[in-house]
Amino acid sequence: MSQSTVASDTTFRVFGVPIAFYTPDTRLGLGAAGIVSFRAKDAPQRSSITFSMAYTLRKQWLSWFPYQIYWDKGRKLAYGEVGYYRYIYQFFGVGNRIPNNYLESYQANYPRIRLTALQQLNRNNFVGFRYSFDQYKVAAKTPGGLLEQGVYTGSNGGRSSGLGAVWFYDTRDNRFFPKKGATIEITFQADAPWTGSVFNFQRLTAEAALFRTLFPKHVLGINPLLNLGFGPIPFFLLHSLGGPKKLRGYKDGKFRDQNMALIQTEWRSQWLKRWGTVAFAGVGTVWGTPGEPIVLRPNYGLGIRFTIDPKQQVNIRMDYGFGSGSQGFYFTVGEAF
Repeated sequence: MSQSTVASDTTFRVFGVPIAFYTPDTRLGLGAAGIVSFRAKDAPQRSSITFSMAYTLRKQWLSWFPYQIYWDKGRKLAYGEVGYYRYIYQFFGVGNRIPNNYLESYQANYPRIRLTALQQLNRNNFVGFRYSFDQYKVAAKTPGGLLEQGVYTGSNGGRSSGLGAVWFYDTRDNRFFPKKGATIEITFQADAPWTGSVFNFQRLTAEAALFRTLFPKHVLGINPLLNLGFGPIPFFLLHSLGGPKKLRGYKDGKFRDQNMALIQTEWRSQWLKRWGTVAFAGVGTVWGTPGEPIVLRPNYGLGIRFTIDPKQQVNIRMDYGFGSGSQGFYFTVGEAF
């Protein structure tokens, strides 16, 4: 019966919406976003490709395609992102000594590749490799700003090409919206001339996501994350807090440095067939600049979920988060962790 169900569920499922937005940095932007999910003939899990594409009146392009693909009866897994960006970014400096109101901007043009390929060892354990590539070009910097002064490694951009090893552990009952189980991922990656990079540094990442159903239709999720850096990491690859996944309520990349640690929790509740809510909170910090203090950055907020694929529990996510002296709204597909 199970084999028959898997064999019959091989159709593509597509959900897409047009998007429009306006910011002072971009002016009017138009594009599309959505998700494609499918199942390989012999895979027990469905694969997915998320897409977002936009163009702004300031001739900026944003196109990124995160993916997660299973094959060989689920024993092989590849996930990551392919994208191209031509965008104006905000930069808030590095470390905890920079004044909280410091802000400059720059334009960056770059293609991006993220690939993690894993082979299953047993029911829950996978091992494999990770490759990362950015051909980063920095232009149109704020006159007199820290980037124009060349204070940080990579202030003019450069090619990052890193290779590393990955261990991945997974016991979730559903990878889009788990109600029980856990994931653990540990990665060590190096950028060096022998990997094709113009930079020379290493990064160690350890992340977990734990889920438990405490009451019917109520799930607790906990997400600890630790990032450590060794060597001169370019500013655009420094570990950072903020944005739609790491401490919602702070601007994307608001706090960055050699090292970063956080823990965030979510209380996920399902009220109607397709509608649910989330309450979230967390705390994190960055460090690594010599002599700087350690400053904890708290956050909290609420969110709404709308299920676009009930079979796989794929959700549209609408969150409003608060940080220390800041706040933000996030609208995207898929969960923060």
